[in-house]
Amino acid sequence: MKAAIYCRVSTLEQATDGYSIGVQKEKLSAYATAQSYDIAGIYSDEGFSGKDLHRPAMERLLAAVKAKQIDIVLIYKLDRLSRHVKDVLELVELFDKYSVTLYSLNENLDLSSPFGRAALKMSATFSELERETIVERMQMGKAARARSGKYTCPGKSPFGYKLDKKTDRMEIVQEEAEVIRDMYEKYINGFSFRKLYAYCKEKYPHVRYFTNSMSCKPVIERPMYTGYFIHNGELIKATNYDPIISYETYLQAQEAIKRNATHREHDNTPYLLTGLIVCAKCGRAYCGKRRAHKVACIEKYAYTSYGCTARIKYNRAEHGEKPCDNELYPTEALDNLVANMVQNLQFTEFTIPQSSTGLIDKLLLENGELKKQKERLLDLYLGESIDKDTYTNRFDEINKHIQKNLAVIDNEKQTLAASPTVSIEYLKQKQREFPTASKKEKRRLLQQLIKQIVIDGDKITVNWTVK
Repeated sequence: MKAAIYCRVSTLEQATDGYSIGVQKEKLSAYATAQSYDIAGIYSDEGFSGKDLHRPAMERLLAAVKAKQIDIVLIYKLDRLSRHVKDVLELVELFDKYSVTLYSLNENLDLSSPFGRAALKMSATFSELERETIVERMQMGKAARARSGKYTCPGKSPFGYKLDKKTDRMEIVQEEAEVIRDMYEKYINGFSFRKLYAYCKEKYPHVRYFTNSMSCKPVIERPMYTGYFIHNGELIKATNYDPIISYETYLQAQEAIKRNATHREHDNTPYLLTGLIVCAKCGRAYCGKRRAHKVACIEKYAYTSYGCTARIKYNRAEHGEKPCDNELYPTEALDNLVANMVQNLQFTEFTIPQSSTGLIDKLLLENGELKKQKERLLDLYLGESIDKDTYTNRFDEINKHIQKNLAVIDNEKQTLAASPTVSIEYLKQKQREFPTASKKEKRRLLQQLIKQIVIDGDKITVNWTVK
């Protein structure tokens, strides 16, 4: 009789339950020899979970069964096949179809009798229950660990940190931390992800992190470098590692991501002042308009101008009874006027108020402590240490405090979103380069220097972000 030995073990089971591949092979081979079976093959899935049947050795075993190369399948324990009742029953049906016997050394099941088949179902059911219980405990453990502020490192340590398993802490790798700080500074100051990648590859050739053109994106988008991590949608302050950048720097980078996405939508526009001009009469934005003319029977576009959308794109339902009568301005004339103003502009600081450094981080940390107070308060109430009125009053006080902090955080985020994401020195450098810059680069600098250009008849007013 040709026997196939199937073994499976996950890393956790190998470490704790003694189900090592070596032990399973040894015992099953000894049993096959004692029964005078010819061992047609040994199929081993090392480090694979029993949650499904998608395993390399299992697939080879099933192919051998269907090819009628096997008479009996030997396993150490039923849950080595699968921890799901449905999967085990499907395998048993498949083996029956091809006249293959299944034997479990540990359970010693005889599947030829009704009692044996019932025992198989019961054993498989308890195996599934055991797996689900383990999963539930692991999830509860992860949730409790996250609530305590301990970040669980998913395998390889993230760029910028090195996991110390003895202390359960991620220590900052100073050399990589400096790279991360530089990356945030450059991105906030106008670099795209691809440009940032090229910069890092050239400046830090010894750093092995930069493997593709979008490798910088997760670093800029990851809140963990601020000392926080997200668990089940909640932002949690980490207790087992220190931040590399401030939370405000991270938020500035996220605003830069939004702005970059918006700018890409207008990259192909031929108009230098797109999105900056506002009509003083109706408050609507100005847009560009092209007029066609024919040269040698070929239609070409010229005579471009800026005009109020309620005039150029007039729609009675949207703009009212009659179109706006504010002035049209030739594109080239207005572009040159604003360009000259930019090149002659003298500025030393921003006019936009800055957010309070460290305030958001402080309030987020305070809200984390307040949430823990709510949990402790509930424990006191359930343990009958305090009455319902005391619990309700204190609970409402904590909630009000949390909501007040959230309101301040939202206000600070709005201020931060409106704040410039570049330095004065950066703007001055771009101002010097303005005459030779591309139209795209000029448009970006104008968007950083100008809040809006207000047109009121023949009067043009530029509101600057700097002074």
